[in-house]
Amino acid sequence: MITRVIGSLFLAASLFSVAPTARADGADMTEAQFKAYHDYLDALTDARVQKMKSAKRLPAIAHNLGIPLPKLKAAIEKGKELGGAEAIGKASVEAIQRSVAGTPLEGRLGEVRVDTNDSHVVTYVSWKADKADALEQEACLLAARIKKAAPISADLRLWATDPQSQEHKMFDGMITGAAALNIREARIADFDTTRYIKLFEQHKIYRHAP
Repeated sequence: MITRVIGSLFLAASLFSVAPTARADGADMTEAQFKAYHDYLDALTDARVQKMKSAKRLPAIAHNLGIPLPKLKAAIEKGKELGGAEAIGKASVEAIQRSVAGTPLEGRLGEVRVDTNDSHVVTYVSWKADKADALEQEACLLAARIKKAAPISADLRLWATDPQSQEHKMFDGMITGAAALNIREARIADFDTTRYIKLFEQHKIYRHAP
């Protein structure tokens, strides 16, 4: 029992001796701003909108989306400033990859994809598992880092693969971006299994390869 406790404390200490998170340039756009920007772009393709006079289009779109006109304008300017949806997605991927530098997850990320084809952004990230006992902690840490690095993410789809077989998952889960914001990195070691992992709408642990 003593050995298990000492092992857990050592694991927590190594996992959370990490560098502070910093937002990467080019990914500083909120989830709400991106949704408004993307919905605006979709609205421009509507035949009814195209028939409107230019001066009436933006107010009509804002009204239809239920967004105050100044906020819609700000989202559009931010989207243009960052180079459009595709560029924002690319910058978000790069930001996520950089966000794990200095943590135990550095060098272990696999697939990193930020799907900006829809206004509801889904971010997909996998990582190579190291210790089975650290899966919940690493999932929580990764979720927190992703949302900070790529705040446009509405849903986070995360999975860990067996280091010996990339086809075998050891962790599989999904958490909303809003829920990920509630994860405090400094408290993950205390609340990983009792509170934070419960923020995931779904998750499953596979301890051993089949």
